[in-house]
Amino acid sequence: MSDLIIVARVVSKPGHAQALVAAQVAFVAIARQQPGCLLYDLHEDEEQSGSVLFFERWRDRAAWDAHMAGAHMETFRAQTADWIGSVELLRMRQVA
Repeated sequence: MSDLIIVARVVSKPGHAQALVAAQVAFVAIARQQPGCLLYDLHEDEEQSGSVLFFERWRDRAAWDAHMAGAHMETFRAQTADWIGSVELLRMRQVA
């Protein structure tokens, strides 16, 4: 399989959970419209407000790279940079 799977865990800084999650929810609709996006879901931790997991499936690495370099991503980063405490990013491929 050539699809690229992205799993990203993002945790907000204290006091910014609500704003960050709202911005992330709005961003999902934009990301889902990007060429090569096969799946783009957002999940929030039930026990830690402001801790979310993005689960994404892209047609290939080039589609994800284009998404990450797009103006929509630059705008999102500028809007949310001060609200993000940590990001863990995994780039994976399905093997079974």
